[in-house]
Amino acid sequence: MILDAFGIFLMAVLGGARLNQLLQGEWWVLPLFAHAVISAFLLIKREKTERKANTFQLITAWVSALMPFAAQINNPVPLYLRALSIFGVAFAVWTLLVLGKSFDVSPADRGLVDRGPYQIVRHPMYASEIFSTIMLILADLSLWNLLVALLLVVTIVLRIHWEEAIITNYDGYSDRVQARLIPGVW
Repeated sequence: MILDAFGIFLMAVLGGARLNQLLQGEWWVLPLFAHAVISAFLLIKREKTERKANTFQLITAWVSALMPFAAQINNPVPLYLRALSIFGVAFAVWTLLVLGKSFDVSPADRGLVDRGPYQIVRHPMYASEIFSTIMLILADLSLWNLLVALLLVVTIVLRIHWEEAIITNYDGYSDRVQARLIPGVW
């Protein structure tokens, strides 16, 4: 679909931008560079499936995936918030490496993955995305950024419900791993 091709192109462009920052000595962008490049590669190599999202779910998933880029951070980000955000991105990179060809932006049944970070929470990619974004938004708590964070959480909750409904044998996994995003909370 055109939206998927655009997403792959965007991830590749983001990877190039992060590489430029890295070459200019901004070491902290290394996990962001890895995330963008691995995401683009895995989107190209992903498993094809018959059980997948409808058009509304696909559009919602891409809006959700791009939502963190809507945050307007105009204040300097303190080192501790930057470090926490990078920790979240590193967790996302680990998740991508575990997912491999099962990674995609939209809900689909590409097989159940239950190793690595998926032994801790059922949706580690979403948990890391929310965590990383909120750490940056804390540096600039504007109404706009709060709306971005709220919309991110709402769209991710939708994506979670859609994925859990579409993946075969999900009930047994959800019995073993109780937490969706935050252990002991939800």
